[in-house]
Amino acid sequence: MGWIDAPSASDDAEPGQDDVVEAAWQRLLHKEYMDIGLVGAAYAEPLLRQLHPSSSHQDLHFSRCTGDWSWDVPFIMHLPGGRYLVAGPSRSQIAGEADTAEEAVALVVGGLPPGCGPAVVGGREELDRLDTVPADQIPGDNERRSYASDQIG
Repeated sequence: MGWIDAPSASDDAEPGQDDVVEAAWQRLLHKEYMDIGLVGAAYAEPLLRQLHPSSSHQDLHFSRCTGDWSWDVPFIMHLPGGRYLVAGPSRSQIAGEADTAEEAVALVVGGLPPGCGPAVVGGREELDRLDTVPADQIPGDNERRSYASDQIG
């Protein structure tokens, strides 16, 4: 039985956090063009496995919500020669370079926001409503918008 065939608690139930996040990880783990070593290293890290992953141009991104992006978690980009660059949450914030996928994952874990927990099913508004981190430690809307435009440009 493959991951997609796994039964839910109820056929009519809305997918929960575990279902949505695991399905996203499984899609990345099976994408032909992805760096499977990188995705596998991130998936092996429990703190990242609870976040909602995505890819863009083979970069590996993480979000604390499933409906859109929380824009407050570092991400991993590829460098020439099989190396990695960990940036974020903004592209202008460089956490460091890594020679291995495991080192890149460790840099992301070191840059997780305070109180980072499982991804919330829903968008940023739902995350904000449930967040227990003090407001002064969460990137503001301007920082998130700036990061979003970094991603587009």
